[in-house]
Amino acid sequence: MSKYPYPQTRDEYRAAILFQIYQLVQAVEADNPGEHHTAQWTARNLHNDVREYFNAERWKPRPVYDGIRALVPLDTPLTLLIVHHQEHANGNQRFVQGRVDAISTVYQPSDGATFSVIPRGCRKPCQYAYWARAGASLTIWPGWVPETRLKEVTPLYEHAGVL
Repeated sequence: MSKYPYPQTRDEYRAAILFQIYQLVQAVEADNPGEHHTAQWTARNLHNDVREYFNAERWKPRPVYDGIRALVPLDTPLTLLIVHHQEHANGNQRFVQGRVDAISTVYQPSDGATFSVIPRGCRKPCQYAYWARAGASLTIWPGWVPETRLKEVTPLYEHAGVL
């Protein structure tokens, strides 16, 4: 069982659907009028889970997110450079040094990642998001690398969206 209260993978949705079908069959076989609210609630959940199970957009591959999860360690000092649009000037990039506390997906159906980062010298995490799209780029270096030395250090992860 995962740490999330709702299914996160297609296999977890399949298991939940089969279990809910079993619960509905049991409710019909019991034929207890006092338990109809539970059966209605189970049927609504079954409807929602079936809709998510067959939602093709939700299950399409996300190579950028998968690459970030595979290569970027949590709870170690890192430097992130997130550029939202290469064609625009300074306001569209974020240079962050800190400890990555958590990595999660961005809203479906986009590919990318949301980082929960505890910035250097702070205690409270901040949220930063990267969407893999044209003109955007993400580079992650190990440790706290000053902006002047970025070219000298080999990054852990690099992604650039084509223009």
